[in-house]
Amino acid sequence: MINAKGKISPYPVVINDTGDRHKLAAAIGSTYADVALDWARKVEHSEAQVPVVVGRGEAPSQEVIVKGNDIDLLSLPAIHHHEMDPGHYITAGMFTCHDPETWTANMAFHRGFISGPREIRVYLSPGSHNCWNLKAHEEANKVMKVAYWIGHHPAHVMGAHCHMSYPKDHYTPSGTLAGQPLRLVPSQTLGDDFLVPADAEFIIEGVMRPGKRALEGPFGEYPRYYGPQQLSPVMEVTAVTNRKNAMWSSFMVGINNNYSSVRMERDIFSAVKRAVPQVQRVAMPVSGCGMFHCYIQIRKTHDGQPKQAIMAALVASEWVKHVIVVDEDIDIYDDHLVLWAVATRSQWDKDVFVVPDSFAAQLDPSTGRDAMGARGGINATKPTPPQRYPLRLDVPNEIMQAIQLKDFINEKKLAKIPAINQQ
Repeated sequence: MINAKGKISPYPVVINDTGDRHKLAAAIGSTYADVALDWARKVEHSEAQVPVVVGRGEAPSQEVIVKGNDIDLLSLPAIHHHEMDPGHYITAGMFTCHDPETWTANMAFHRGFISGPREIRVYLSPGSHNCWNLKAHEEANKVMKVAYWIGHHPAHVMGAHCHMSYPKDHYTPSGTLAGQPLRLVPSQTLGDDFLVPADAEFIIEGVMRPGKRALEGPFGEYPRYYGPQQLSPVMEVTAVTNRKNAMWSSFMVGINNNYSSVRMERDIFSAVKRAVPQVQRVAMPVSGCGMFHCYIQIRKTHDGQPKQAIMAALVASEWVKHVIVVDEDIDIYDDHLVLWAVATRSQWDKDVFVVPDSFAAQLDPSTGRDAMGARGGINATKPTPPQRYPLRLDVPNEIMQAIQLKDFINEKKLAKIPAINQQ
């Protein structure tokens, strides 16, 4: 990998290791269809795995330590992802900071522009808990201690990235989803009470000073447009540590939306289930950038449930823009069938629900810089009994069972056909 100095880095780069639904399922022992449900179930119902703290000498993530003026972020194998990006970016770094009152650790993926040997300009989206933490520090005129950790077992990354109530620790769900406690170690420069993952590939430590901002962006973001250049918080880096044979992780943010879509499914499903227990599945399709479109499958028992599900999904995340609720006979992982349900089971004078001027995703180019937009949903379900609805056509079961693709297609060619809906 060529770094920002134009030299080959000694560290290899792993791209999109959690960027595929099948990979995410494998990481937590699940399936293509059930990965979001299992993500939610394991975090919410498994025995909590409280992190354990190890000594600095026991942490692989601190085998190599560089501090102060010896730091050179430009030598790291961070990628220059898109043509108009201003430079090399951290995209798969779990940005970590604390609520100043409770010292609760919060973390999420936030892009970081490596703008100099010891400086990273970090985009913190306005609705994020990490942004709230920074505002709380700035209101108290305090320096905020921060860190990026990059590279870990995908289950630990997925667990740490769960959307939690604020403020609530993210290190415990990281271990709970993985089925074993996350090992933590005191940081090198941020104090013994600032703990970082002991088994990560890289750790970047630093501070953010109140009010300090610098230009960051444009950057190719998940909606597949460039986000605007803006003033973003500045991270002054105080230490970089890593394994001796470390591997750098990166996401192709503007190309691959699979990770974000599955993570959102987990969050939305939990929220909708509280409002409509009959919810079966939630899908955040890549066609909606993994964030903006939400498909909800319910076993409807009352005609008021679709609107309840829509409202719950919209409240659960400002990124959700369009919600479509369908019956349980619709495969929500198939855009064609969802749109077929919209076409044949909805009348928009009564089945469309719109919330104008709502807080929305800042990176949605249609909302403008104030991040205000219209959001809503479509009820694409059949009426509940005893109301009647035409039967969906089908082919006799015995005919379908008698047809075997291997009788018509060469097995080698058949093996190359992706199993989209593996159960």
